[in-house]
Amino acid sequence: MEDNDLILEIKRGCTDSFRTLVERYQDRVLNLVRQYLSDRADCEDVAQEVFVKVYRKIDSFKGQSSFYTWLYRIAVNTATDCLKRRRRDTSVSLESLPPVFDEAVSNDPAPEKSMMDEELRSRLAEAVESLPEPFKSVLVLREFEDCSYEQMAEILGCSMGTIESRLFRARQRLREKLTSYLRQ
Repeated sequence: MEDNDLILEIKRGCTDSFRTLVERYQDRVLNLVRQYLSDRADCEDVAQEVFVKVYRKIDSFKGQSSFYTWLYRIAVNTATDCLKRRRRDTSVSLESLPPVFDEAVSNDPAPEKSMMDEELRSRLAEAVESLPEPFKSVLVLREFEDCSYEQMAEILGCSMGTIESRLFRARQRLREKLTSYLRQ
């Protein structure tokens, strides 16, 4: 069943259709949220909050964009809201990195290489976390979620030019933050 058909059923009160929609997208939402939050419990809570919001706001979905884009926009906003709350309460630290970072690190079992890999993970996490929100969002959507520029523009509600500019600046800032470490 297509997303739009499920949405029509949900609007008519069919909870089974909503369950199907959640099952279809829960892993993708959880993976997206993990790019923002390191704590597994926080990720699961935010993902659940995303689907609660979707259920409550499903009547406002007009189908002008794909459901996937609408859902991702809600997920990005919910994750960034959680980060803002956490930053007000305490400082945020990433305990683990997204799986994408693991690919950049060697699997060499040598102890000193393992320590260097852990240091690289830590530096990457700090650098990504320290990016201002607009830059972090485009970087996460492009590099970790493999969204197209069109999808990012739709999800973030801005122009393609803005997406290109933010992505360029995000990569530039990330490079600046890591340059001194990578020269060692």
